[in-house]
Amino acid sequence: MRIFLATLLLAAAAFAGAEEDVKKAEQDWAAGITKNDFALLGKVLAEDLHYLHSTGLVETKAGYIESMRSGKQKYVSVKYGNVKARVYGTAAVVNADAQVEFVTDGKPGKAHLAFTHVFAKKGAQWQLVSHQSLRLPE
Repeated sequence: MRIFLATLLLAAAAFAGAEEDVKKAEQDWAAGITKNDFALLGKVLAEDLHYLHSTGLVETKAGYIESMRSGKQKYVSVKYGNVKARVYGTAAVVNADAQVEFVTDGKPGKAHLAFTHVFAKKGAQWQLVSHQSLRLPE
């Protein structure tokens, strides 16, 4: 019985650690886009990223980063509301909402977004493989 309880406690600790690691990757995404930290984005975004904006625009990793690098898209701030992360082995899902301020083609804007992020653990790194967002009422 003690071995079972010890195993259960170790599993719970590992799960909690993985959930915190995923939330850290989520925060790294937000930091990367608001600071134009392309090195950080290079680590947190998967090569096969599928990024579906609330406008319906779909981008790859290269396209998403290029839109920020070129100045076409600038993220000013991401202020999270609710964030829920769930881990399924080497995959994780984050559901969240955030107030996002941005500048697109020189025009400032803001949106209250709900989004789903899917992360995959690649080596020791959690990487964003899919983003889908929608606009919520302000």
